[in-house]
Amino acid sequence: MGSLKQASDDYSKRIKRFWKRIFDDVFSSSACSRSFEEEYRGIHSDKAIELYVSVMDEGRSRELFSFIKKLHSTAAMNCEALRKLVKKFDKGAIARGEEMLTSSFLHELYSSSFSNYPCLEGYIDALRDSLVASEGEDAEDEDSDNENYSIQEKVSSSYRNDTTAVKRRAEELTWLKTMLASIPPMDLSALVAHRGFHCPRDGTNRRPLENSLSAFEMAWCGGIKLCECDVALTKDEKLVLAHDEDFSRLALDPNAVCSKTKVQDLTMKEIISLTFKSGSRPPLLLDVLRSAQAIGGDSKLVIEIKPGNQEACTALVRLFRHHLDLIDRCEVIMSFDAFTMHRLKSELEDMAISLTTERFGSLSPPSKHSFDRRVDSPIKLPRVLLLTVAKEPQKHYELWVDILNPSPIHSWLKHGNKSSLDGVYLQYQPVMLEPAGIRGLRHLSKQYKVGIWGEFRKDPDDYFTAMQLINECGVSYVNTDLPRSFRANASDFKQHRMTVSPKDQIMEVYETSNFFG
Repeated sequence: MGSLKQASDDYSKRIKRFWKRIFDDVFSSSACSRSFEEEYRGIHSDKAIELYVSVMDEGRSRELFSFIKKLHSTAAMNCEALRKLVKKFDKGAIARGEEMLTSSFLHELYSSSFSNYPCLEGYIDALRDSLVASEGEDAEDEDSDNENYSIQEKVSSSYRNDTTAVKRRAEELTWLKTMLASIPPMDLSALVAHRGFHCPRDGTNRRPLENSLSAFEMAWCGGIKLCECDVALTKDEKLVLAHDEDFSRLALDPNAVCSKTKVQDLTMKEIISLTFKSGSRPPLLLDVLRSAQAIGGDSKLVIEIKPGNQEACTALVRLFRHHLDLIDRCEVIMSFDAFTMHRLKSELEDMAISLTTERFGSLSPPSKHSFDRRVDSPIKLPRVLLLTVAKEPQKHYELWVDILNPSPIHSWLKHGNKSSLDGVYLQYQPVMLEPAGIRGLRHLSKQYKVGIWGEFRKDPDDYFTAMQLINECGVSYVNTDLPRSFRANASDFKQHRMTVSPKDQIMEVYETSNFFG
């Protein structure tokens, strides 16, 4: 009870600080006068926020915006964490002879001040709308061709004239196309190019940098159907592709202030000022989705959202709502954060219901399909998957699972009485290629969508392993960095499968798998 009271008191103090800052700043500004105070007496909360943005400079307004978003995120996570602790404690409480906390504690939790965090969403929306209005632009429907936000791959003139580099790139693309052309279409549809067709060592001589527009375009044009990417939310709520907390690893000048600043603390304009080693810029997610749409076919993204980044999920749903034609360019959204994924699943389903209502004028039950109000064809919502690890968790949000005992997965994918998540993205384990592991994966794949990811230079990344996971284990997605050692002679494997027994195939694959090189 003491911890709950402390959390509630702290939350109340921060809310008070939020509103005190608004009224202190507004009524101490140069715009304030006797008539000004008279005009705004008894002002409504939404109008007060709108007034604050109009009176204060943009930097001050964005600081307040960041403050209230962090407060909302912290309160939501604390409330959910306490609820889960109660649930965990009550499991077996009667058998232990102890009183259940559900009846004695949850009413205290739900009546505490910080459990009322959903009301902050109204303040966040009001601040966002006011900031957008002050900028004179739509926060999500920006024109990708606008020179301020156009994210194009810019290659220096000196590099364009480097015929050696051009030849290397051409050879790499030719290898990719030839290798992928030898893989059966059904198997190819399950391969996921990790961060696009890139060099895992951050080189730029043969392949583009990770999470760059050219890395995805080269992969899709080469024959890959699915590309995995990482997204982050900028300070001004633009979804940008970024794997690390900052851009220092990829920046041309890693010591520059913007390179060492966290992505979440940068505006998109500041990110535009960055130059990567390749001369490219970090692309907006919107630009990458538009590229996938322009290339066409089955070109799609698998999007990873970093743990604790609930705001990115909301921004992603908002992006889909503004760009309904791009929803089918997203195959999967995943994260290690179960709470964030359940919330995203709920927001996606709410969006589907509202779109159906707008189109047909009546409510329908939550569905994985909704209808685009602009076109006649149905839209399939992205699958929402939970990422897991194959070893003892090193971070608080990680969920560890052994494929020989996957029972915890079922409870992780459920959230109260709501729909379950669509599946899991498991970290590779050697036992997955043994008979018991194959049986476990096959059984799991019949119930959920299953993906497999691996660690660079540690886990196998080759054609034999991928085909074993896809064909024998039934998984839907297998991540790959597409190393040169992946498998040039895919036809050899087809012939091999015709002459070797399934059991011998399993053992041989396990013993001869190549590793990341």
